[in-house]
Amino acid sequence: MPATRSRAALLAALVWLVAVPAALAEPPAAAARSTDAATIAAARDKVLPVVVSILNVREDFQQGEPVLSVSSGSGTVVSPEGHVATNAHVTQKGKSFRVVFADGRELPARLVGTDTLSDLAVLQVLPPKPETFAYAGFADTLGLSPGDTVLAMGAPWGLSNSMSAGVVNNPRRLLVSLFDDEADYEDRLGADEPTGRYYAWIQHDAAIAPGNSGGPLVDLAGRIVGVNTRGMIFGGDLAFAIPGPDAGEVVRRLIADGRIVRSHLGLRLRSLKGTGLEEGVLVNAVERGSVAEKAGLRAGDRILSLDGAAITARQPVDVPALQRRIAELPVGARLTLKVAQGDQRREVRLQTVAQPEDRGEERAFAPFGASLAELTPAMGRRRNLEAIEGLLVTGLRPGGPAAIARPGLQAGDVIHRINGQPVADHAALEAVAGKPSADGKPLVVEFQRQAERRVALLAPVHGDKLRTPLPEIGKAWAGVEVQPVTASLARDLGLPASGFRITRVYPGSPLAAGGAKVGDLLSAVDGVALRAANEDSDDGFHQRVRDLAIGARVRFDGFRDGKAQAFEVTLADSPANTSALRTLALTRLRAQTREMGFYDRAARRLPASQQGVVVDGVEAGGPAGLAHLQGGDVIVRLGEQPVDDLASLQSALDAALAKGNGRVIPVQVLRGQETRILYLERYWLTETP
Repeated sequence: MPATRSRAALLAALVWLVAVPAALAEPPAAAARSTDAATIAAARDKVLPVVVSILNVREDFQQGEPVLSVSSGSGTVVSPEGHVATNAHVTQKGKSFRVVFADGRELPARLVGTDTLSDLAVLQVLPPKPETFAYAGFADTLGLSPGDTVLAMGAPWGLSNSMSAGVVNNPRRLLVSLFDDEADYEDRLGADEPTGRYYAWIQHDAAIAPGNSGGPLVDLAGRIVGVNTRGMIFGGDLAFAIPGPDAGEVVRRLIADGRIVRSHLGLRLRSLKGTGLEEGVLVNAVERGSVAEKAGLRAGDRILSLDGAAITARQPVDVPALQRRIAELPVGARLTLKVAQGDQRREVRLQTVAQPEDRGEERAFAPFGASLAELTPAMGRRRNLEAIEGLLVTGLRPGGPAAIARPGLQAGDVIHRINGQPVADHAALEAVAGKPSADGKPLVVEFQRQAERRVALLAPVHGDKLRTPLPEIGKAWAGVEVQPVTASLARDLGLPASGFRITRVYPGSPLAAGGAKVGDLLSAVDGVALRAANEDSDDGFHQRVRDLAIGARVRFDGFRDGKAQAFEVTLADSPANTSALRTLALTRLRAQTREMGFYDRAARRLPASQQGVVVDGVEAGGPAGLAHLQGGDVIVRLGEQPVDDLASLQSALDAALAKGNGRVIPVQVLRGQETRILYLERYWLTETP
C-alpha cells in the first residue's frame, strides 16, 4: 500500500475514533477486561456476602492436659436456616463456635455434623430470634477446564471478607507426584483420620492461605464449584478444593442426618499404572478379618466388574470414584465382583458392612493426669495392636498419677481393665474411677504395652487445683538488691573498698528505714568485711544476711560518695517468694492465678496496701484468653465485687454468673502503669469446659 494512501487511511480512522462515543471507542482488549471485571463482580456479589469467618475454640491435649486455643477458618451459608458448609478440619476438636458475617455480626453456632473422610462439616448459626438467611448454592455439575477463571473467598490468616482470582490448573488432581507410591496416599493425608478417599481435587492458583480452609471456590456464574481445603507453602499458588457437586451432596446429607453412613468391604484399591494392563482395578490391600478377606479376595487380585458393570482405573486419579461407588452402596447390600488373578477368572459375592470409625474420641481424665482416646479397630490395626477396644494413652502429665504409677504408664499403652472392670470407653472409666474410692486404695490397672499384658497400681487424685505450698523457714532480710564489687573492680572504679553496691532499696525495708540509698557501697556487717567472690554473683551478701537472726540488731558499714557511712538496722523476715504463694487454677476461666506478694507490688511500684490476684497464665482459647487477659495482669475487680485474694476472686465470679444480667462481665486489671477494663462473655463461661 502506497505511503500516501496509508497516511490517508490512518487519518480517516483517527477521525472515526474521535467521532464515536467513548464506550464504543474502547480498544478490544480493554473491552474484554471491562467485561471480565463485570462478570467477576457479578459472581462475587452472589457469594461473597454469605461467606463467613469461623472461630473455633478447640481443645487439644499436651502432656495429658487439655489445652484450649483459638483457630479460624471459613465457610459459606448454604441454607435459609443458617447452615454453614466448611471443612471438618476447621471444626476439629471444637468446643464452641462463633460465626462472623460480612457485615460484622458475630453469632454462636452449633455443630450439625462432620465427615472426616470427605473433610466436610456443617455448622448452624444460632441467632437470638428466628431469621431467614441469604445463602449460596453448590454447582450440580462441574464442567471445569484448565484455564477457567475461579474465585477463592474466605478469611486468610483470619482476615475476613477476602477474595482472590486465579485459573483452574487441573480439575481432577490427586496429590500423588510422579515419584510417590499411590498406595501411601491416604496415610500421608491423615494417619488416624484419612481424608480425600472419595474424590479428586480441583487444583487452581487463586491465592489462599491458612484461614481460607472451608471457604468457597466460585466460578464466573456465581456457583460454588469447590470447597478450598489445602494449599502449598512452596511451589507458588497451588491450591486444592473439594469438587462442589461432591461437597454439596455430603453437606445435604449432614444437614438431613447429622452423619454420613457408608458401606465397607475392607479393601483398598490402586490403579493399573505401570502394570501394562488395560482393564479393571487392582486390590492393593485387604484388612484381616474383613468382608473382603472372608470372601477370598487377596492383594494383587484385579476387579473387572461390579454387579456386571465393567470398572477400570488406569491412573491413580481414577481410583477415588470407584471407592466412592462402593462406599455409597446401602449398608448390607449384596454385590458380585468379577475378579481376575493371572489368567484365572472367578466371581466373588460379598455383603457390605458399615464403615467403621477411624478414630475414637479423645479426652483428658484429670484423676489420672492423662489424655486417653477410645481405641477403634482401625487405630489398633495401624498400630499393630492385638486389642480392638480399650483406652489408648495419648499423653501424660509429668509427675501425675499415671506417670508415677507402679510401674508408670506410657503413651501408646492401652488400658483394658481397672479393678477387674472393663473400660472400653470414657463412660466406663468415669464409672469405675471418676470418684474417690471408699477405702482410698490404689487402683489395679490392666493394660497392654505392645505385645505384653501388664498391671500397675495407680492412685488417682481428685479435687480442685488449689495449691498451698509448704511453709518455709523464715530467713533474715535487709531489703536491698546489690551488685558485687571485687577488689580489682573497686580499684579500677576508684572506690575506697570492695563489697556490694546497692542497686535497689525496697520501700519500708530495714536498710530503707536505716537511711541507705541506691549507690551506697556496703563493705562490712558487724565489723566483718563483705567480700564479693566475682563480679556476677550477689550470693555472698544475701547468704551473709540470711545467716543472721530475724529481729537481730546489726550494723552495716559502707561508703557514700567516698565518705564512710554506718546503718544500724533491725533485720526483718524475708518476704515470700513467688514459689511460696498459693496458686489457684480456675477451670471455668482456664487461667492460672496466685496471691499477690511483696515482690509483685514492688515490681509494679504499687503501695503495700494494694490488693489483687496475679494472673500467671491463660489458655488462648479459654474465657480468660478470649477476654485478652495476659500473664502478669493483676485482677482487682470482677463484676461488681472487688478482688482482694483468691477466695474473693472465686466468690466474685460466682456472684457475677449468678446475677445473670448483661452479656458480658467486666474485669478490671492493673497492667503496667495502667488500669484497664476487659470483658468476659457469659457465652464463653457457659459453653467452654
